[in-house]
Amino acid sequence: MLRFTQVDKWDDLSEERKIQLGFNMGVVALGLNLTKADGFQALTNARSGLVPMQEFREHLKSLIISHKVRVDDVNITKPF
Repeated sequence: MLRFTQVDKWDDLSEERKIQLGFNMGVVALGLNLTKADGFQALTNARSGLVPMQEFREHLKSLIISHKVRVDDVNITKPF
């Protein structure tokens, strides 16, 4: 998810990436047992422009770190 949220705004993503990001949010929400506010509401806020993608990305990053999920920075920086 961190890889796909490196764009400036939601509309910068292709339709394919938007779908992938939504699916990935579901996986993360279930896997980390996130609340609606931490998971899907955060995605909805980013999609609607209520929060910038960078803020959404930082939110995701903080959730991942707080749940002690190991992140491979090489995979995050790969172009998509």
